[in-house]
Amino acid sequence: MQKRTTLIAGLVLIALVAAGALAAFAMSTDEPSEATVYTADDDGTSIVLEPGQSFSVVLAGNATTGYSWQVEGIDAAILSAAEPVYVSDSELIGAGGEYTFTFTAAAAGEAELRLVYLRPWEQAEPLDTFTMTVTVP
Repeated sequence: MQKRTTLIAGLVLIALVAAGALAAFAMSTDEPSEATVYTADDDGTSIVLEPGQSFSVVLAGNATTGYSWQVEGIDAAILSAAEPVYVSDSELIGAGGEYTFTFTAAAAGEAELRLVYLRPWEQAEPLDTFTMTVTVP
């Protein structure tokens, strides 16, 4: 009986070690992790990214008014930007939505990111702004 108990305990131990190894392997794959998301509440903040790390900025807006969020300032040598995405909150005419900007740290340095909410054809000050300092060591 003692040998059988020892054998079962050994098999359970092997199974646990194998499960742990599989879990460690799954966590170490090179799949991209979800980007950190910042909002208007993070305006004026500073962040530090590793090269290749991404983040998103999500800002409320209403494309039906002619206003849109746009990148006004960015150092493309340090931060690369994907095309922004606008998603309406509703199918109703005049409904607002959210603009999502995704950026990736391309190289070491410090970049000032500036987004502006304006009507591109008007020669007026932006209705709103969003700024963030990004440091890539």
